[in-house]
Amino acid sequence: MPDEIGINQSGSNMSAGLSEKTVKNMPGAYRDAPAEELPNILIVDDRKENLRVTEKVLRHLPAKLFTANSGNEALSIMLRHKFAVVILDVQMPEMDGFETAALMQEEDSMRGTPIIFVTAISKEEKYASQAAEIGAVDYIFKPINTDILRSKVCVYLDLYMQREHILKLNSTLLQSNEELERFAYICAHDLKTPLRAIYAMSQWLEEDLNGTLDSNGQKYMSGIRKNALRMEKLLDDTLAYARIGNDKEKLGRNEIISGREMAEGIVGLLAPPPKFTVEIGENFKTLEIPRLPLQQIIHNLVDNALKHHDGATGRIRIDVEEADDRYTFTIRDDGPGIAPEFHEKIFEMYQTLRPRDQIEGSGMGLAIVKKVLMTYGGKIKVDSEPGKGATFIFTWPK
Repeated sequence: MPDEIGINQSGSNMSAGLSEKTVKNMPGAYRDAPAEELPNILIVDDRKENLRVTEKVLRHLPAKLFTANSGNEALSIMLRHKFAVVILDVQMPEMDGFETAALMQEEDSMRGTPIIFVTAISKEEKYASQAAEIGAVDYIFKPINTDILRSKVCVYLDLYMQREHILKLNSTLLQSNEELERFAYICAHDLKTPLRAIYAMSQWLEEDLNGTLDSNGQKYMSGIRKNALRMEKLLDDTLAYARIGNDKEKLGRNEIISGREMAEGIVGLLAPPPKFTVEIGENFKTLEIPRLPLQQIIHNLVDNALKHHDGATGRIRIDVEEADDRYTFTIRDDGPGIAPEFHEKIFEMYQTLRPRDQIEGSGMGLAIVKKVLMTYGGKIKVDSEPGKGATFIFTWPK
C-alpha cells in the first residue's frame, strides 16, 4: 500500500540532493538536464511536519525543493526564483492558500506557474471551482496518496522542461536568423560596389575602343553590362529578403485601403503587354490590412504571372474572399502552368523553372512573398498543372 500523508506547519528552504543515477532513470524531458538547470518545486504549508513529509516524498525527483511556512514567505521566494510547480496548502493562518495563489497570479514572473492545492477542508465542489478560477491546475485532499502526488508533480516538471527547451531553441533560432540576415545584408551591400565598377568600366572601355570593336566584341561588352545588372538585381532582392520582418512594427499596422485602387496602381507600374488583360474581382475593394506588405506580395505575384506567360495574349485575375478571421487572396493566370513536383520548390530562394538566359529575374520573387506572409502569420500555396495556368492562393489573418 502506498503511504498516505496529512499536511499542516513551518519549514525552511532546501535543495534536494540528487544522484546522477536518479536523474538518468527519470522519464521525460528533464531526465538529462544538468544539475544547475533542474526545475524548482515550491512546497507551502504552515506545519513543519507536513513540509518534511512532502519533501521526503519528492526528494528523489530531479528537482530543487524549496519550502515556505506562510503565504508571505512563499511570495518572497517566488520573486527570487522561477518554479515549475507549487504545492500549496489551503488552510494557513493570516493568508490562506487561495489568497496566496491570487497574489501570485498578479505578478508577471509568477503568472502561469502551475499550482496544486492541498487541503483537508470541505470537499464541496465550490472550493475546487474557486481554486480553478484562481488558476490552480489540481486540487487534492488530505490524506494524500504519495504515489499520486509524485506522479502529478512529475507531469508538471516534464511540461516545464519541455517548455524551457522550446524557449531555448527559439532563442537560438532567432539569434541564428539575425546573424544570417546580417551576413546577407553585409555581403549584398559590399558586393554592389564592385559590380557598379564593372558596369562603368565596361562602358569606358567600349568608348575608348569605339570603332575598333567587331560585332563579337560589342556583344561581349553588352553581355558584361547585362550580367552586371542581373547580379545587382539579385543582390537587391537578397537585401530585400534579409530585411523582411525588421520593419514589421513600422509597416505592419492595419489601415483601411481601397483594394481596387491598389491593384490598378500595381498593374500600371508593371505595364502588361497590350494583349494582356488583368481583371480585378468585385470583392477586391475595401480592406483593413497593412498596405505595403500586401502591395509587395500582389506586385510580385502579378509580375511572376506576366514574366512566365508563354502566350501572345493572356488573362490574370486578382480577387479576395473575406471571412471572420482572415482574407483569402487569389492571383489566377492562364499561363503555361506548373508541374506538381515544383509546387514547393518555386518558393525557395534563387529558384526559376526556366533558364536565366531565357527570362529576366533573380528567382527571389516568390521566396520574398512567402517570407513576408510568414512574418505576418499568413500562408501561400499554388494550384496548377502544366498547360492549365496557375492559381496562387494566400491567406492573411485579420
